[in-house]
Amino acid sequence: MVLAAGVVFWLARALLALVPGLALSWPIKKIAAGLAMLGVTAYCAFSGWDLAAERSLVMTLVMLGAILVDRPALSLRNLALAALISLTREPDGLLGPSFQMSFGAVAGLVACAKVIDGRLWNPEGAGPVTRALAWCLATVIGTLATTLVAQIATAPFATYHFQTVQPFGLVGNALTLPLVSLVVMPAAVLGILAYPFALDRPVWWAMGLAVRGMLDISAWIQGFDRATVVLPAFGPGALGLMSVALLLLVLPVSSLRWLGLAPGLLGLALAAAPERRDLYVDREGGGAALRGADGRLVVLGKPPAFVLEQWLKADGDGRSRDDPGLTAGSRCDKLGCVGHGPRGVSVALVRDKRAFPEDCARATVVVSRLEAPPGCAASHILDKRFLAAHGSTTLRFTADGPVVETAKRPGETRPWRPAAVVAAPAPPVVVAPVPKAAPLPVPPPAAPEGEDAEGQGEP
Repeated sequence: MVLAAGVVFWLARALLALVPGLALSWPIKKIAAGLAMLGVTAYCAFSGWDLAAERSLVMTLVMLGAILVDRPALSLRNLALAALISLTREPDGLLGPSFQMSFGAVAGLVACAKVIDGRLWNPEGAGPVTRALAWCLATVIGTLATTLVAQIATAPFATYHFQTVQPFGLVGNALTLPLVSLVVMPAAVLGILAYPFALDRPVWWAMGLAVRGMLDISAWIQGFDRATVVLPAFGPGALGLMSVALLLLVLPVSSLRWLGLAPGLLGLALAAAPERRDLYVDREGGGAALRGADGRLVVLGKPPAFVLEQWLKADGDGRSRDDPGLTAGSRCDKLGCVGHGPRGVSVALVRDKRAFPEDCARATVVVSRLEAPPGCAASHILDKRFLAAHGSTTLRFTADGPVVETAKRPGETRPWRPAAVVAAPAPPVVVAPVPKAAPLPVPPPAAPEGEDAEGQGEP
């Protein structure tokens, strides 16, 4: 998004500067900023207008709008304004990785840009060769510095949400970013401009070579030993401390920023010693993962593939979800599975109701997608009723007993899973007694036939 805005801004400003009348009489910088705002909005619309692109669009529009009102574009005030606009549109995004990583990276880059502003080597009065070398050196240093700062600023959020770290990301970004900035993006703009004249083929060919180079560099970096390191998940307390450290490092303009080192180091210490769960249970009760005797997770049943992958990453386990060793420590049959965990704990996953009598008598924890019988004697019963009310569940087996953590509380409402609506009992229907109908009048008895005839025959 920023590259697209930059290309439109600098191209429009350069073309306007070629006309002396416009350059001397009109604010061509503001005109170029306005054109860049229109161009980047169209770019976002054509790209699908998803939430991540919308957030980047807001940041770009705020910084370009600062040019229109004669304010510096790169400032933390503009970043704070963009954050407020984004949170007004999507308040729950504050807790998501996209918002945290985007604004964390930009905050670190803006703060570092203000620190090193004017300190790069700029040889005045030097010849064209010296200036070209200085420009190349500044480009290399700037690429490495921005990559390093962005990785440091986003590392706490990426590790908290995804439990992965790429140690060689600095090398990969330093090699691929020049291709993106100098070849891919300019070629994309030139290709669109040359397309109506049927002159775009060599431009797309050059762009394809650059993209192929990016893919080759990524594959080469991925082939390194420990190119991706999986770390155990840490709690929100450590993330909060590291977030406070980031804010203290980027917001103050004096040496007070170094106060952020204290909460940052404390957060790192907490993240380095997380509390690992000993039992993971799927919200449907069809699968579980138990810490085995070797300290690694053992799978019971068949949890969903994505859920199992998240369990492994949260435990700092680099094995794939298809690793055959995941089921090596469990015993399964048609009725269910049994596994043994730390502190002599046994866990039974019941598939068939015929296994309940034996498993309830022997296992410490019973997991099932079925409803356990009322007389089940297990210490913890995670059956259909419990999981429907509490969702996914984890247990830590400590010396003081198991510590249970659930994904939700009974009756809790969430946007993606609203609480069940229980209909209020209908009020009793009162049936009013039907009033008795008034008796119909009884007609007088009919006269005998003979009498009636005689009467009618009299004169």
